[in-house]
Amino acid sequence: MSVEMQAARVVPLMLWDNVLFPGMLLPLQVRRPEYLDLISHCLDRQGEFGMVLASEGSSQPRHVGTIAKIIDYQSQEDGEVTLLVTGMERFMVSEVIDDDPFMTAMVEPYPFVYDIPAHELDERAAQARRLFHHCVRLIATYRGSTTVSGLPLPERTSRLTWAIAASLGIPPDERQRLLEKESPAALLQSEILYLRSLLSELRDQVNDE
Repeated sequence: MSVEMQAARVVPLMLWDNVLFPGMLLPLQVRRPEYLDLISHCLDRQGEFGMVLASEGSSQPRHVGTIAKIIDYQSQEDGEVTLLVTGMERFMVSEVIDDDPFMTAMVEPYPFVYDIPAHELDERAAQARRLFHHCVRLIATYRGSTTVSGLPLPERTSRLTWAIAASLGIPPDERQRLLEKESPAALLQSEILYLRSLLSELRDQVNDE
């Protein structure tokens, strides 16, 4: 179990075309030599590195990323490595230090700010939860399924927000905007808007059948 970041530290950075959220599992197929070096470096230590989305049209990282912890590792015959990582805590990149043989950066903790009363946050979380389950049921109906199954949502609000974010089929830039939200209230509000839009689309699809 990784200890949550309490202070700034230097971590290797992997720039990827997807966004890793805290609590999310993500399979990776790695073949770039510098990232193979990064993985070897991390496996000799705690198995952790920073995952960040690359800035569009640039090799520079976005300012907010997530610590990835390696939980499964397999080498392939062609030299490629298959990883399964889980998202730990968010961080903010304060300074890129080196890029030889792989990028490293000084990163700082980026915890949530709780900016509304607890009961209002609970109400917003309950609304997002209801919309999520409505969407799951409509997806099951559209696919002709008689049983409804889906991602079990955590009870804890901070984990709930990330579980919903990870489930949304939205482009990387929009996922990055969710990752950068300063508070769970702001993140939940954005997720509610996405879920309402998805719910409307699903209802139209079901009605057209």
